Amino acid sequence: MLSQGLKSGKINRKVEFSIYQTFPYLEALALQRKINSEMINGSGRESIIICEHEPVYTCGIHQDGNTTNLEGVYFIERGGGITYHGPGQITAYFMINLNQRGINILDLINFVHEVEIQYLEQHGIVAHSRLKKETGVWVGNHKISSTGFALKGGFTLHGIGLNVNTDLQKFSLINPCGFDWSVMTSVSKLNGKTYHMEEEKGLFLKILKENLGI
Repeated sequence: MLSQGLKSGKINRKVEFSIYQTFPYLEALALQRKINSEMINGSGRESIIICEHEPVYTCGIHQDGNTTNLEGVYFIERGGGITYHGPGQITAYFMINLNQRGINILDLINFVHEVEIQYLEQHGIVAHSRLKKETGVWVGNHKISSTGFALKGGFTLHGIGLNVNTDLQKFSLINPCGFDWSVMTSVSKLNGKTYHMEEEKGLFLKILKENLGI
């Protein structure tokens, strides 16, 4: 049912998929903004980018913590507070035309969370979606994925960071999205093993395409 919301209206519209091993954060940010601008002026195509980043902290518009002890924090237009991106994390960005699909940002968030939940099920992990201050995907009382979107002219950018092999100690320098860092978890921590990230990104993409009906 969630995927039907994203597919409604323009089910045959093409989506450009890009998957990267490691994508420098500022390059990824510039590409998102470029695609968003092109979509606004009518020349761009809906796009989804799946990647990893080198260690970086980003801060959304709802930041309520102290960032003075960090170097190289990027303040960006997405929702949510401060978070960490780095190796071992599936980072996915969604440039989607909400108007043409006849959906709103909450529909998109629910869709993306459902894809993540199905991905985690493949690893024997039962997860659930939370919204508002806690927005993200959770396993019990631990957060395994963070969500933050921006909306410009009916077109989205930014997305999610799903912890697979992520070095969770990197969260100890911040209060991720306003929480104590100990709330964060990962697939690796829960299952006690390390995963091959290219395979994991491929699995995530497969589940994403299945839910889109591609």
